Amino acid sequence: MAIPVSNPKQSGKAKEDKLASQPILTHEKSLTAKIGKGSEASDIVDQQLVSLGTQLVTQLNVLFKTSRLHGRTNTALDQPVETILTLVRTLAQDKNVVLRLQNDFLFLGEMHLKMDAHLMALFTGVIDSLNAWRIGALSFASTLQSKDLREFAYQFVTLDPATHAFADLVQRLKDQAVQGIDLEESRFVTVRRDDKQGKLLAKSGYVKAAGSVGEMVQSVRDGRTPNFKQAKRAIQNIVDLMMDDESVLLGLTTLRCHDQYTHNHSVNVAVLSLALGNRVGYPKAELADLGLAALFHDLGKATIPAEVLNKPGDFTEDEWARMRNHPTEGVIGLAKLRGITNLPGRMAAAAFEHHMNYDFSGYPKITVPWKQSLTGRILMIADCYDAMTSSRVYRREPIAPEKVLKMMFAKIAQSFDPMLL
Repeated sequence: MAIPVSNPKQSGKAKEDKLASQPILTHEKSLTAKIGKGSEASDIVDQQLVSLGTQLVTQLNVLFKTSRLHGRTNTALDQPVETILTLVRTLAQDKNVVLRLQNDFLFLGEMHLKMDAHLMALFTGVIDSLNAWRIGALSFASTLQSKDLREFAYQFVTLDPATHAFADLVQRLKDQAVQGIDLEESRFVTVRRDDKQGKLLAKSGYVKAAGSVGEMVQSVRDGRTPNFKQAKRAIQNIVDLMMDDESVLLGLTTLRCHDQYTHNHSVNVAVLSLALGNRVGYPKAELADLGLAALFHDLGKATIPAEVLNKPGDFTEDEWARMRNHPTEGVIGLAKLRGITNLPGRMAAAAFEHHMNYDFSGYPKITVPWKQSLTGRILMIADCYDAMTSSRVYRREPIAPEKVLKMMFAKIAQSFDPMLL
């Protein structure tokens, strides 16, 4: 069994190559001891460290994939090896560089390395590899040499974590006299299950769907015509996985990171909507349309500036008016999609109705007779549940699921369809 790393044929390959070729940012070490924590200069240094740490993760992903394909001595390893060594020496500051894994999040020391949508596949490759070996931390010494890094990567990807323990990998590195790299076993025991392949497929589908949301939103913001085909493939994969094991996909909706709220929320709403649609008897072909509708229900927010979306305080009247208008903007954005011949009614309904409320007390306000679609009523439930159980910029602590359900039940017939909730 091979250690799971990102597939070189994934759509994010071009972005990965771009990241791999970027010049390494330099970090002015002498500043660190002179500035106060929380100052503007401190924030700048923190941003530099996060950028360097992100590059370290992406280069490790490249190194692992290249080592599996070419072994330890091929010249294809020269670039990632030299880049990692330079990063380590830049970051070291007379102490080891420690990359930690905790609850599926990566940290450089104590600093959280945040994932953008296009980095999710790269980070997931490294996270899955570390989890497979139950590695809680990787420590790199400033004296690390090329031969040791190459040998470490080779042993890391060629030994099978399904048949070898963490201690076996450590012993193999000792036998090969690898220096400058220390491994720390995770304190959290991961129980291996027979459905591991299903979990990997589910996570891959989740990541690809989140990536497609990110690309679609960015296309709208840049004034480009969004491409719909990648999203259609991602949702079809999720529907197939839902048919096989719904619980695995629903488990992924518990991933909570306020920094990735927009993308995670869209995929979570899609998964929750598919589960509810499956319960009420949607045929498989129609589930795919429901999933797509849910995935892009918030596309209208692409027209709202990030500083408004991420505002921790109250909206001004103008800002609130823009927020209330995002369902209408969503329908307009969906009409511009490439790779779609006719705008499905479900997609338009999801974008337009998901904040309307069952009794029409929400927005947008309707002045003509209107019959809400089943898709819209499903989205009202899924959107509200995920939003309330997630951390946000204005509420870092999510609300417990059981409390959210009580709050939602209290609003049956007002906000939600009683037959669905």
